[in-house]
Amino acid sequence: MATYLILGTYSNKGAKGLVEKDSDRREAMKTLADSVGAKFLDYHITRGIYDFWILIEAESFDQIAAINLKAKSADTIDKADVLETVDINNIRKQAKQVNYIPPTE
Repeated sequence: MATYLILGTYSNKGAKGLVEKDSDRREAMKTLADSVGAKFLDYHITRGIYDFWILIEAESFDQIAAINLKAKSADTIDKADVLETVDINNIRKQAKQVNYIPPTE
């Protein structure tokens, strides 16, 4: 399974729902992840350029893309940047195998 960090911003509609209603966004994010067979790990509202982040384990990026598509189509989020976590030790191992010849001037 891969781990994905989604950084997002709420739309005006999404922000209005946060202010005017008492929905449990953490539970909503867990339900969203569960619905595509992914594993919810964590979720937080944040201060700064992003309104929230969610951490999810998934078998494929397609599951994450489906989550984003559903949330965007509901007009509750404006932006969702997806980052996939990586294992630096595996990358180092692969980098040692790379045969690269830099261009000459």
